[in-house]
Order: sequence, then C-alpha cells, then structure tokens
Amino acid sequence: MRTLLPLPRTIVGLIALSGIGINIAPLLAGAGIVVGFGSQALVKDVITGVFLLLEDTLAIGEMVDLGNNHLGVVEGMSIRTIELRDGAGVLHAIPFSDVSTVRNLMRDYSHFVADVGVVYRPDPDGVIAVLREVADGMRRDPEWASSIVEPLDVIGVDRFTDSAMVIRARLKTPPLHQFPVGREFNRRMKKAFDQHGIEMPAANQAHYLEPPPPPASG
Repeated sequence: MRTLLPLPRTIVGLIALSGIGINIAPLLAGAGIVVGFGSQALVKDVITGVFLLLEDTLAIGEMVDLGNNHLGVVEGMSIRTIELRDGAGVLHAIPFSDVSTVRNLMRDYSHFVADVGVVYRPDPDGVIAVLREVADGMRRDPEWASSIVEPLDVIGVDRFTDSAMVIRARLKTPPLHQFPVGREFNRRMKKAFDQHGIEMPAANQAHYLEPPPPPASG
C-alpha cells in the first residue's frame, strides 16, 4: 500500500484540482510532466515505473540493488524516480528508465555465501568438517538460531588459485540476516581454523619444503 498509493493519489489530486477550475499546468511542469522536448525520456520513466509496480519487483522499505553502485533501502517512489537510501545515509533519486536490473535482497530468503580459501596442505574434507562444526555451533546458539534457516550447504571445492584452494559453502537465512550471520560465521571460522591449525593464504604465508633424501651410503 505504501508503494502503490502515492502515484494514484498524485494523479487523483491533480484531476480534482483541474475539476474545480484550478490551472494545473504549472504543477505539471514543476513535476516534470511536459509534452515536447524531453517527453520521450519521461514516458520511458513512467512506463518502466508502472511495470515495476505491477510486477511487484520492489516495494518501499525493501533493500534492493539497482546496479551502478545503487544499493540501499527504497524510501519512496514518484511518477518517474525511485528514492534509495544507501548504507552511508545518502539519498539517491534514480529515474526509472535508468533501472535495467533489480536485485531484491528481501524476498522470501537470503544466502550468505562463503568462499573459504585455505592453503593446499590441509585435507579438504577436514576443512569442510570444521566449517560444518562452526555452522552447527551457531545454530545451537540461541542468539543466532533464528537467523539460520537450514544447515550449512557445502557446495564443494570450487576452484584453485595460485595460493589457495577455495571451498564454497552457504547458509540460508531470513531476508537481510545474511550480513550479520556472515560476519559472525567469519569470526568463528577464523578462531576454529586457528584451533585446528588450518592456514589461510596471506602475503606472509609459510612455504613448506619436503625433507631432503637420506645421504647415500658408501
């Protein structure tokens, strides 16, 4: 309701003013509704906005990623723009015609995806076991139990880089819970890796050499 009402309310208000004899042309010009030069862009804004609303792609109060570094909470929508508040508190007014892709971070559920890089020496199965142990510990913790919907989903050894093998795993969470869950998972994972002697790649990592062969006899 907060998303859909402002647009028809504005239109009905203008029609009512026109009906009682008030010249609404200056109001329309002030709102950017002009016919002539530039009207093509305006029509594109309005049509794109209408389809976004009809398809229920986003709503006021939801966190969305509109591309071009526009990530934040939808605070309002006019006839032609979306008002988006980013994490730094900056309010962005984005024309609907500039929106080519909408990534909604608040529909149904979210995932925290962890790409865990470790050096090549540890057994990957052992690393995966530690990751599951960390996730299970969070699910048993009353503070985090409600923020994790399912057990850790380990996708597997995803790739190899010059210094690490990367294991991908993810945790399913309610919308927007992936950020605090991810930070806590990373904190616990680092402590668990230290306890189990699992090393993550770094610029100052140790390099291991195989022991030399025994000296030849005689």
